Parts: sequence; C-alpha cells; structure tokens
Amino acid sequence: MRRRLAFLVVLLLVFLPVVVWWAFVRPVPVVVTVYFVGPAGPEESTLVPVERVVRARSLETRLHAAFLALLAGPTPDEQARGIGTAIPEGTVLRGVAVADDVAVVDLSREIEAGGGAVSVQARVWQLVYTGTQFPAVRRVQVLIEGQRRAALGGEGFIIDAPIPRPASTPRF
Repeated sequence: MRRRLAFLVVLLLVFLPVVVWWAFVRPVPVVVTVYFVGPAGPEESTLVPVERVVRARSLETRLHAAFLALLAGPTPDEQARGIGTAIPEGTVLRGVAVADDVAVVDLSREIEAGGGAVSVQARVWQLVYTGTQFPAVRRVQVLIEGQRRAALGGEGFIIDAPIPRPASTPRF
C-alpha cells in the first residue's frame, strides 16, 4: 500500500507540472500585427499592418514576439510590394514589460541611428502601433539601453512619456 501511495505521489509530482505547463503556459501559435511603412501617396508614407504568426501565450510574450517580428523587418515579398521599415538594422529588443496600460519596450542604441525627422517619426509610430494592438495596452514607453530619454533623433521626437496611438493613422 505504501509503495502504491509513493508511486502515485511521484506520478503526481512529475506529471502535474507537465499538464499545467501544457494547458496554461506552453506557447501556442497566435496572430499578431506588425506595422511597417508603405506608400500613402506620391510623396507620403503611412503605416501598413502585416500579420505574423508567432508562438506565445501571455500578453507579455505576445508583445515580445510582435516586437521581435517588427525588428526582423518585412519579408522579401512585402519589400517587393513597397513595404519597408524605418527601424535601423541591428536594433535589438532588450526587453518588454507591461505595467497598467503601458507597454515598456527597451531597445538597443541602434534605434537612434540615422534618418531625419520623417524616419524618426515612422519608427516611433511603428513601435506605438505594434505595441498598442492589444486592448490591454493603450500607450508605449520607449527606453533606449534601459534609460528613458527626452527625445529620439536629431529632430527630437519626444519620447519622455508613454505615447498613445493617435486617433488616425499618421502620414509622414
């Protein structure tokens, strides 16, 4: 009887965590939207939503996967259709967290590289729109190397506070 009880206890200790992980923690395929840059007219650009299937479960893992997909850039097929990105190559996602209704995205210093005012606007809006696609996230706080900065780029797009998604899709 004791052997049977010991066997059941061991069985529960081994399989219960596996079942819990499988049912509640295991990443599953989900669709996220990533926002790239595309033409809005002869001399204007705007954001273009593109879906990606990622493996995630919680809000933070979905956000993390969405930002990784954003940093990976558009596919060759998307590029052929005129879709691009304003986010500098080599930008690394250092972390993502959610506090209240704010997604805090921490990026490497490459996010600051190159581009004028239009490019900087586009990259900030790509981050904000990608982050605010989830109902629980209404604003995005951009950190660079773990630090809050007053502005991004030489033209100074203000990023010192969480940025909400505007009422209409920006054109730049």
